[in-house]
Amino acid sequence: MMMKKSIIILTLLIFAISCATLKISKPSFDDVYNQIENEENEYFWEQFHTGNIENVDSIINKLEQQYKKDTTNVIANAHLGFAHIWALSEWQRIPNVTAKVTDHAALSYKYFSKAYQLNSNDKRILGFLADAQMAYGSISKSKKLSRKGYFKGLKSIKEWPEFNKFTIGVTFSSYNPNAKFFQKALDWQWTTLEDCYTSKIDKNNPSIKEFISKEIPEHNLGRDRACYNSWIAPHNIEGYFLHMGDMITKTGDYTAAIKIYELAKSSPNYNTWTFKEVLENRITNAERNTKTFLDKKQKGMDNVIINNSGNLCMSCHKMSKQDKEMFKNYNWPAYFKTNDIYSIKGLKK
Repeated sequence: MMMKKSIIILTLLIFAISCATLKISKPSFDDVYNQIENEENEYFWEQFHTGNIENVDSIINKLEQQYKKDTTNVIANAHLGFAHIWALSEWQRIPNVTAKVTDHAALSYKYFSKAYQLNSNDKRILGFLADAQMAYGSISKSKKLSRKGYFKGLKSIKEWPEFNKFTIGVTFSSYNPNAKFFQKALDWQWTTLEDCYTSKIDKNNPSIKEFISKEIPEHNLGRDRACYNSWIAPHNIEGYFLHMGDMITKTGDYTAAIKIYELAKSSPNYNTWTFKEVLENRITNAERNTKTFLDKKQKGMDNVIINNSGNLCMSCHKMSKQDKEMFKNYNWPAYFKTNDIYSIKGLKK
């Protein structure tokens, strides 16, 4: 009954989204960034960077209060979308989780839809909107909805490949490694390395450590910020290679997987990464994991791919104590505004 009720709620939410004909004036640069330091946003980032998924309801409640004050608030809509998709992605760590967790798919779709309608320049939002739509399509067994989400995902990849090949591809990492979409997603992981670091990757010898190890002051890279670590994702590099290595391990090529895992060690922030030991266990157990990762009965961080562990988002975004110390005086609102993180003026080259 709980699952049935949850599906009904989801269906009503999607119906409301699809029937809405909102006519909203686009927000100005100052409208958005003058709100960046609101208490609700600071709370969101503090809880997210700490990995406190158990507080996701309080995060959502605070953001909903911000949303109610102004339903056209770009940040409130975007952050509500992120909070709900975080809960959907890491439900394994939510205490006393219920079937209602599936509602997060519809709610992330609702808020990402509105955020993208308010600001179609933010191609991150388009990618996550596609993920949310595909997730709901899967939950509600609607192939049509999933297909529309997938084509949104392809559009997001075309418009920001460095960011969205991973965003969309991660959706398929739990598939059987022989599945067409798994193979496509893995190919996107390889070509992202070419988009980010060098024109051609030798899969037998992916020698890109010199690019990964670079210290990038202020990360003022425009669209290339998706390729390096930053305040938003202090371990973006490490998390990427952990995820990619897991996908390759599932194909049975543990030798190639080890080479990819090893690339994470070239990150300038590797030694402060919370999941450092997880990756090193992956290297030790790579051959074993070619079978273990395919066993759907397995549980535990060392026995399942990162996407199924309840730590997918955290593998890139979680700050360790050392990270928090490093960033304690960091002016993140200025970083957001200077780099126009929400792409109000359009995505920088």
